[in-house]
Amino acid sequence: MTVEAERLQLVEGLMQHWAEQRALLGHEAGLGSQMGSIMEWKGAAPRGGVSGARILIGGAGLDHSAAEIDAAVAELGRRDKRGAVLAELAVYRYLHGATIREQMRVVGLAEDADRTYRNWVKALHLQVLAILVARSGPSRRHTVRRFTMRRVCAEGAPK
Repeated sequence: MTVEAERLQLVEGLMQHWAEQRALLGHEAGLGSQMGSIMEWKGAAPRGGVSGARILIGGAGLDHSAAEIDAAVAELGRRDKRGAVLAELAVYRYLHGATIREQMRVVGLAEDADRTYRNWVKALHLQVLAILVARSGPSRRHTVRRFTMRRVCAEGAPK
């Protein structure tokens, strides 16, 4: 399997996770009562786990992974006409669980254009991956320093 195929498979999994999160929690974030959490977990809810996959206390909304996919699909929908169609394809494919025939109708493809449909799905995954990479780029991870660092002597005067 090529690196690109692995990445596209990863994006497929993330988008399925996004759909599961949206089905469970909806798009609106809401905080449940503390008593509901205590009853559900028979005590305090667990707080550990892998980042992006942990259970949010009180049902506070989508986890990090699902929220990033949600933001990527929204950004894709705002780009241009093709991006809007790809975002609509994502909604029909993952959130609504529509049949392939219905998805093809949304994209505007003929019923016998199976190869073209698969190309549209691949384009969707590539665009979402590109947006995710851009959102997690160096500007989101590191603080930019706009001044030079100076070495200071023991007396406090710059060297």
